[in-house]
Amino acid sequence: MTGSTRALCLGYGLAALFLGHCAAASARADAWWYGVGLFVASLLLLGALGREFVAAEQRRASSLRAERAARLGTWQSQARADLYDGCCERWWTSCGTEHDTTHCTRKDQAA
Repeated sequence: MTGSTRALCLGYGLAALFLGHCAAASARADAWWYGVGLFVASLLLLGALGREFVAAEQRRASSLRAERAARLGTWQSQARADLYDGCCERWWTSCGTEHDTTHCTRKDQAA
């Protein structure tokens, strides 16, 4: 969650508490229509607060998926380059340290 999202959530929470308090005070003063309206507004703010938490989680999951895809793409391009560099059976078995001089088709050898 970013700092601005936290501030927005704090604002939503404080406004919901204030509206809840105003709803209770209105109900005690026999203005129950105002109390019901303020209570509904308080519930709407709590819904907005919940939505911010869900949106923050979705943004976090999306960034993790993008990071994972970027890492996978790097790994695949490295594997593709390794496959292209292979030249002989001995190169594969020795991890690139030795070459079969009779059958090697190294790309850096002169023909």
